[in-house]
Amino acid sequence: MEKYREKLEYPKIIARLAEYASFAVSREQLEQLEPLPTLQQAKEAMAATTEGVELLRLYPTYSLGPCRDIRDSLRRVELGGTLSVEQLVAVADLCRAARLNKDFFSHVKGHFPQLTELAKGISLFKTIENALDKALTADAQIADAASDRLYGIRRRIRTYERQIQEHLENFIRNPNTSKFLQEPIVTQRAGRFVVPVRQECRSSVAGLVHDVSSSGATLFVEPLAVMQANNELARLHAEEEDEIAAILRALSMLIASNAEELNYSLNCLARLDFIMAKARLSQDMQATACQLNDNGLINLKQARHPLIKGQVVPIDLRLEPRLKVMVITGPNTGGKTVTLKTVGLLTLMAESGLHIPAEPGSSLNFFRQVFADIGDEQSIEQSLSTFSAHMSNIVNILQNAADDSLILLDELGSGTDPTEGAALAMSILEYLHRCSGKTLATTHYSELKSFVYNKNGYINACVEFDVETLQPTYRLLLGIPGKSNAFQIAQKLGLQLDIIQRANSFLTADEQQVADLISSLESNKLQAEQASREADLRLAEIVEQQRRLKEQEIELANREAEIISKAQLQAAELVKERRREAEELYQKLKQELKAAGAQPHNKEVQAARSKLQKLQESLQSNLPTKKYQGEAPAKMQVGQSVEIPKLHQSGIVSTLPDAKGELMVQIGVMKVNVKLADLRIDERRVEQERTGGTRRMIKDKSRHISPEVDLHGLTVEEAIYELDKYLDDAFLANLHQVRIIHGRGTGALKAGLMPYLQKHRLVASVKQADYNDGGWGVTVVELK
Repeated sequence: MEKYREKLEYPKIIARLAEYASFAVSREQLEQLEPLPTLQQAKEAMAATTEGVELLRLYPTYSLGPCRDIRDSLRRVELGGTLSVEQLVAVADLCRAARLNKDFFSHVKGHFPQLTELAKGISLFKTIENALDKALTADAQIADAASDRLYGIRRRIRTYERQIQEHLENFIRNPNTSKFLQEPIVTQRAGRFVVPVRQECRSSVAGLVHDVSSSGATLFVEPLAVMQANNELARLHAEEEDEIAAILRALSMLIASNAEELNYSLNCLARLDFIMAKARLSQDMQATACQLNDNGLINLKQARHPLIKGQVVPIDLRLEPRLKVMVITGPNTGGKTVTLKTVGLLTLMAESGLHIPAEPGSSLNFFRQVFADIGDEQSIEQSLSTFSAHMSNIVNILQNAADDSLILLDELGSGTDPTEGAALAMSILEYLHRCSGKTLATTHYSELKSFVYNKNGYINACVEFDVETLQPTYRLLLGIPGKSNAFQIAQKLGLQLDIIQRANSFLTADEQQVADLISSLESNKLQAEQASREADLRLAEIVEQQRRLKEQEIELANREAEIISKAQLQAAELVKERRREAEELYQKLKQELKAAGAQPHNKEVQAARSKLQKLQESLQSNLPTKKYQGEAPAKMQVGQSVEIPKLHQSGIVSTLPDAKGELMVQIGVMKVNVKLADLRIDERRVEQERTGGTRRMIKDKSRHISPEVDLHGLTVEEAIYELDKYLDDAFLANLHQVRIIHGRGTGALKAGLMPYLQKHRLVASVKQADYNDGGWGVTVVELK
């Protein structure tokens, strides 16, 4: 199968994919990626790539970290060997990467089942990491603190070196001895301190000669006065080497005791990187997940060949399960071969768990075998492709084809007598129709166009050609065969009309009928496509217009109910007010009559009271319940967006309805109790939330984000990693100012963070906090 994948350029995709690997282990895995053997495995691999893409969308700065390939080192320590300093640094980097990824995936927000499961397999190696951090310096040397004995040895080495240098400095500054020197400097030869003595003054300086210059004019002499100190220094250096060797052995033994866990974590990290490399390739190709099936459906929407540079014309191709053979016709350089390669390559990519450069909703059938006989017509090698070579390849394909095979044949039957070639091509297609899953073939033979036309399980297709410009459009048209357009092209290029007419007369009646039929079909197809596009646009406009009218209708109805309700409430209030005034007038009149010794006419007063009471009751009973348009929701979920028409507000459901049908709704900073019947679904908010994942993320960030982040105890690298995530979250939560707590300490953490903050894309300004607000230990950051 390897040669067929090469014809479809699958290895080029794998080579491009491997470039996204972070280290050698995952790179090797990516370079060995092949289509998976089962549909379920391919679906799981595709889902993992989708997880990686979503992770990069939410956490664009995520990286695997300082991961190194330590497989050779682990094999060495398992055999009892000792690791070098460079190998120990690589182990330290792996331990650090394991810790950072373990921590990252333990706090990550989102649904990443495969990635988090891999992260669970990573172990923490605190003992190893701490031991290596203590023993190694930043420039990959053994640190003084690696052991107490090493610290003491190096302290004595520095003491002896200082004494020797002081003595020799006095030697070269002394006018009695400096005159014997070639230069007034102290240098080293064979690890011993020496001075450059002129050759003719050799007898004037007592000591041991360790080296001679190339010219012989200078001798490098170790004076007798420092010989004993140099001897002691050499002994201390030997002790230092012995101690370093002992430290390396001890560290190697520590690593050996954890070799199995280190190797397993290494593989988990490599697998994480493997998935994230696929995700980064998907991002760069603007690819999407493909739906894999086993029912025979191929449905590519705006598919693009991933290796073609520049402007690529996408293709739409749909092969229903019942269609087993597609014959593509059209002019040279029109895109027939590219169509075959696109279908084949995208199939291999999808079966390998890769996203494909096509629109969402594309589907591909899972084929266990993909065969291809494709010759690049634009290649110099095409002239070497003989009928025999093509036929030998096709024979091999026919011998291995099965009902789960995808077969791609370019220029089927070409390279021999056209009549025999066409007949052979028709026979091959019939055979493949019986025994293979899907066959896509390109041809120039007119006989194949009529052979396929209106035949069960077959379909014609062509690549479109613009006769006016003499250029292919690279669009694939399904359901119609293509024309050669030879006569039209010749006429456009200036061939005499009488020659073209004479050529046309040589065509048989059947050939002319087929040409006319093709022309008619192509014309009808284009008209039908144009009509379909116009109908779709018109339908979309009508649906949008109906939606707007419905919204306006609901708004007007609600406004009308509100106006009527307010008017009747005002009328009822007016009657109530008048009744109160009449009652006050009656009481006043009653008091005046009583003071005058007269009796009030209770009968008339009672009648007036009754009349007012009936008027008020009538108005009250006629007050309409505010009936707002739209249905009250049957069910409610916490967090759902709703409208409260009577309050002219929108809010978020905080609690579920109780036994009385009442629930709590959050409106801004307030919470109110409302009845379920008084709520309406906020359709506009629902649509916004459906498409606005970012808004939901922002809302979540704004609830939980703190205005400060504590980076105490972290290294500069770890602090930058945490700070990058925090600044993104703070920006999304619309915080304008945040505090970075890094502590005073040695000042190294603050010094390391300053250049990063000053160049960060979200940071407007950086300043030290006031004395009462943390002073030197806190940095205040203004966000853009």
